[in-house]
Amino acid sequence: MQSTTSKNSSHIRLTNLPILFDSLNIETLPADVQANIMRIDACLPQTQCGLCNHADGCLPYAVAIVLEGEPHNKCVPGGQPVTDAIAQIINADTPILNAESSKWPLDITSQRPVEVRAVIREDDCIGCTKCIPACPVDAIVGTGKHMHTIFTDLCTGCELCIAPCPVDCIDLVTVERTLSIPERTLEQDDLRQRYHTHLNRVSEQLADSSNSRPVVSMVEAKLNNAASQSLNISEAQAKNTIAAAKLRSKIKKLEKQLSMRPNENKKAELDALQSELSQI
Repeated sequence: MQSTTSKNSSHIRLTNLPILFDSLNIETLPADVQANIMRIDACLPQTQCGLCNHADGCLPYAVAIVLEGEPHNKCVPGGQPVTDAIAQIINADTPILNAESSKWPLDITSQRPVEVRAVIREDDCIGCTKCIPACPVDAIVGTGKHMHTIFTDLCTGCELCIAPCPVDCIDLVTVERTLSIPERTLEQDDLRQRYHTHLNRVSEQLADSSNSRPVVSMVEAKLNNAASQSLNISEAQAKNTIAAAKLRSKIKKLEKQLSMRPNENKKAELDALQSELSQI
């Protein structure tokens, strides 16, 4: 039997959610289903990176695992520890799944991919502001035509700011940390709250008729849709947006490398990526 404490915890975590999550209809689900969603969401790293192909964050992925049977090994930053933890929650009878691979090596202590943080090369920044709305936790500050800065302590390493940057002035640096389970839990709760605060703030901006700033990200488009019901942003579109962002990031790096030194293999790789991007 589910304890009163578990019910209350689930209720608190899954209520007063940003409007972006209204379409999930979580409040209509049975209590045991909500409890599983809550527990999975609680063990996800809350980077809101979209690498699981859920552009709108960790909670929709948790819902998809419970309601749609989506594979539970798609959290790249969580690595094998998170994949195994979710398997225990859903009592998966299937063989143990290997976590989706990361481009970053494994941290020996945590058995997760090493953590990264975004850093702006401030001398190269042109102040275009395109990276600011891409950050899910508002870790980037700056105004138009002025140098931007990323608060490293607030950065989740989601890499979402890389693709929008037109001058490729954002670098990723690895960080070494050892977190206890309580410390990681507290950090994830804080990241989750910062993301929800970000979503609520953007929702208010979109609802403000005097706000003339264009919608520039998939999350903003989904928020706009949730508020006005005038758009229809499908999961396929969200996945395509993430895929295109990843391709643009790779293309920028290759173009930069080729501008410094010709390389036939890299040129062929660049042509293939550009062709792939044109088909999305």
